[in-house]
Amino acid sequence: MYSEVGGGMQLHLVGGFLGSGKTTAIIQAARSLMDAGLRVGVVTNDQGRYLVDTAFFRMADLPAVEVTGGCFCCSFNDFNQQLNQLIDEVHPDVIIAESVGSCADIAATVVKPLLKFGNPRVQPSTYSVFVDSRLLLRRVEGLALPFSEDVVYIFNKQIEEAGLLVINKADLLPADGRKHLAEWAEGREQGSPWRFQNSLSNESVISWVDALQGGAVVSQGALKINYDRYSRGETQMAWLDETLSLDIAGGEGRQVVTAIIEALLAGLSNQQAAIGHLKFILESGGVSTKLSFTSLEDPNWRDTVPRGLGHEIRVLVNMRAEIGAVRLHQTLQQVLQTVQEKFNFQYAESNIEYFPPARPDPTHRLA
Repeated sequence: MYSEVGGGMQLHLVGGFLGSGKTTAIIQAARSLMDAGLRVGVVTNDQGRYLVDTAFFRMADLPAVEVTGGCFCCSFNDFNQQLNQLIDEVHPDVIIAESVGSCADIAATVVKPLLKFGNPRVQPSTYSVFVDSRLLLRRVEGLALPFSEDVVYIFNKQIEEAGLLVINKADLLPADGRKHLAEWAEGREQGSPWRFQNSLSNESVISWVDALQGGAVVSQGALKINYDRYSRGETQMAWLDETLSLDIAGGEGRQVVTAIIEALLAGLSNQQAAIGHLKFILESGGVSTKLSFTSLEDPNWRDTVPRGLGHEIRVLVNMRAEIGAVRLHQTLQQVLQTVQEKFNFQYAESNIEYFPPARPDPTHRLA
């Protein structure tokens, strides 16, 4: 068990594609570190400004700051400022920084600048890249992923530059798939460390935390990346963030939330819009719940919608999908109107943002 931090404060960077399970793993890791008596802080990151992940960390009583409006690499100075704020306010032994899921080239644009002229009070100790084992297995077997080629290019580049590759949700793999991925991981040209992980398992996450203890798992050198293609991949994705306020009569809160999600998943599927992730924080009666969805179908998701939702429900929405930004917002609006015809409820939208990410323009890039 991780019981001490050698050499002072540690900064663990975590990257990986949208929906790979980074946030769940970080929550579990932070809890295990705090159980060992360490102070932990988290830095979240996104292109948008209203983040489910930040709310989720704070729900778990974890000190969290955020870098919004761009990835760590394009907002490097803000990243440094947020690190200083966290250090001044929390005095952490360990900081875990989670980069936005569409970001690549972290080693050259974040790790190396931090090492060269970044924050003198904390330097990167490790860089883990998470990947959904089911998507990776499709890639390794030569099957099509649900995203366009330029989006898959980002997915591939993230894996290529991993200091430590975490093949997450490994519990969902069949035995032969797990064996195939293990053979692939051992035979990779990059040769960086890797591990299978189930981030819902405390034992599995503690093993990951133990793997980070020694540090020095940072990068394999500057990534060879085509920024034109990288930019095309980012701009093909759409971001939508907003807050929904639902006022539902007749004790139908759970039915309405379930119907909204069902219609939203169906609407995106009908438009062949590949989902990076859909995340929701539901707040009702002083209780908060997080729901997450990816492009891979989960037939049991309805069981995760909490029972006993009150008539007033606040929903923080983060949607990332390969579709036009305007169309993504229109899809949500159409869903709300359609569900409203079936149930007795009112809704209001606020804090609305929808856009494609801008072309990546790193503050620094060191070969």
